[in-house]
Amino acid sequence: MNWGRWLEVTAGSSQASPVTLEAEVALGMVEEVKVYFPPGCLGYVKATLFYFEDQILPRHPQGYISGDDYCFVLPMDYEIKFRPAIMRWRCWNTAITENHTIYLEIFVREPILSRITQAVKSVFGMAE
Repeated sequence: MNWGRWLEVTAGSSQASPVTLEAEVALGMVEEVKVYFPPGCLGYVKATLFYFEDQILPRHPQGYISGDDYCFVLPMDYEIKFRPAIMRWRCWNTAITENHTIYLEIFVREPILSRITQAVKSVFGMAE
C-alpha cells in the first residue's frame, strides 16, 4: 500500500507548532519512506514521522530530516500492528517569508493473509 501527498509547510512554523498531516495506512510493515525537498527548500523545512506518540523517523527524538533538491529514500522495518493505523507527519519551516511544499510517501507491505482475506471477500461479495 502506497500513501503519498504534497504538503505545504508554512513559513515561520516551528517544531513546537508544526504543520501536521495524517497518513492512514494499512496494517503491516513500513518498508520505505520517501521525503522529497524540491529546489529552494535550502534546509529550512524539517520533517519527522510519528506513529501514535513514537517518533519513528528519524529515531532520535531531537532529529529531523531536511534537504534541498533531494529525495530521501529511507528503508525501514517498522510494524504497524494497531488500529487506527494513522501515522503523523510533523513538519516545520524556519524560513521567515516563504512557504515551501514537500512530498511525503510511505510504503506499507500488508500481511499476505490480509490480502488473501480481501480477495476471498471480494469474490463472494462480502462487505468489509
